[in-house]
Amino acid sequence: MKKAFLLASLFLLLMVLLNLKQGNTPEWTYYQEEYFKDQISRLQLELGLTSDVNEQKKIQGEILSFQNRKPEIENLVLPNGEVERCQTCHLGIEEISESHPSDSFGCAVCHGGNPLSLDKDTAHGQMYGSWHPGSLDAVSLSCGGTGPNGAACHSGNHDLVDNQADTVKFSIMSTKAGELSVVRKIFGIDKTNQVPGLQKGEKAMDYPNPLPGRANEGIFQENCLSQCHQSGGELLLTADKHLDSAQGTFLGNGCEACHVLTNPTHTYVGNDTTIKDNAGGHGMIHRLTTQIPYTQCNQCHNQGTHDPLKMEFTVRADIDNVNRDWQAGDLTWKDRVRDYYLPGEVFARCEVSLDCLDCHTRLDTMGDGELYTSQYDAVHIQCQDCHGTKENPPLTKKMETSEELALLTQKQVSNPNYPTLTRGDEILVTTKGEELPYLRHEGSQWNLYSRITGKTFRTPLVKGSDCEQDPGDQSADSCHKCHNRTAENP
Repeated sequence: MKKAFLLASLFLLLMVLLNLKQGNTPEWTYYQEEYFKDQISRLQLELGLTSDVNEQKKIQGEILSFQNRKPEIENLVLPNGEVERCQTCHLGIEEISESHPSDSFGCAVCHGGNPLSLDKDTAHGQMYGSWHPGSLDAVSLSCGGTGPNGAACHSGNHDLVDNQADTVKFSIMSTKAGELSVVRKIFGIDKTNQVPGLQKGEKAMDYPNPLPGRANEGIFQENCLSQCHQSGGELLLTADKHLDSAQGTFLGNGCEACHVLTNPTHTYVGNDTTIKDNAGGHGMIHRLTTQIPYTQCNQCHNQGTHDPLKMEFTVRADIDNVNRDWQAGDLTWKDRVRDYYLPGEVFARCEVSLDCLDCHTRLDTMGDGELYTSQYDAVHIQCQDCHGTKENPPLTKKMETSEELALLTQKQVSNPNYPTLTRGDEILVTTKGEELPYLRHEGSQWNLYSRITGKTFRTPLVKGSDCEQDPGDQSADSCHKCHNRTAENP
């Protein structure tokens, strides 16, 4: 009896000690151990797929290294002497980009927070935009802040095109001023495209009484103005209705809406074990890019049709086919036709072959600091910018010195197949004065180098052709009178 009591007491003591140990074990150790397990599983899979003896030995060594590795605090010492411990928990997180290396920039310069703390709540306190540092409400502190070396990032620079954190707030995608203006004109509230009292940089979702006194004003605000990926609204998730954790709505706004590639369910698939598998509201990995494919644009655009009278949005019937191709890369021409255009829409053949950013310029997409309520006015690129007119070829500019803006900014192009621009090269310039370094005059040809696919496209000129272009009418509808392809008649 006494022996049994003694054994029971020892067992109880062991359980108490075990619970105390578990209670005192820092949470970050679990994240690291989970990361080690994930890497071992990945390496074991690679080991089973290779027959190369040397490769097998290498992988076996890496597996053994992870098996013997113990959790430890990760101290990242930046060039300015500051210390960050974010990677103690976020051990497997991906490098954000070549131009923002973590060993130089750290994490807090973009994310804010308290990077020395190992307590989750304390570390994440005062983060810029919570989990979304690119949010337009926080972008002045993150992307538009000051780097570790004291230099201005994407704000406060001499050249307008380098101040994206400022200009993006004025883009028509951010303000939704065009949507506000169109609907107000339809209802007879305004006679012009100008919305009285709408201020530069103001979001349409914040405009007071957009449809004064009308019963559908609330619906307009909720279904139209407030659902915007750029200005902090929520988008309905239409892709995979079987993924429980990603149902409903997701948040993706500001800079990350374009520069962080997503899948249709906005779920993370990277190596950071602090983010649960299939957790919605994330990019695929922690990575910025300027190589933005049209499938990323399709996460928001070309998803269906808007009814400005009923204030309703109808998802296109073939949305599953469109979403299925998000990862397919450079698809066939027929796939692109289907993904780009809703049934019945008219387009020019070249529009399908190119990606969105092969035409749309930086000032098109990220704004030029002016408030526009018309998409036509907001778009800088025109057909004549690439194809010229019946009398003249496109405008060009020669790279005379190494300080040319186009030469300095080409480092932001992340496609390795993009040909380097050098002194002496001749690039195209829009009629509004914006330089297009991806469009070049080479010999007797004008070539477009895709920043997305790396392909080269020869650009035909209007001059010397049968084109009946009107230089004063550069709308897409005007060009589509002749270049009138459809998905049904490609």
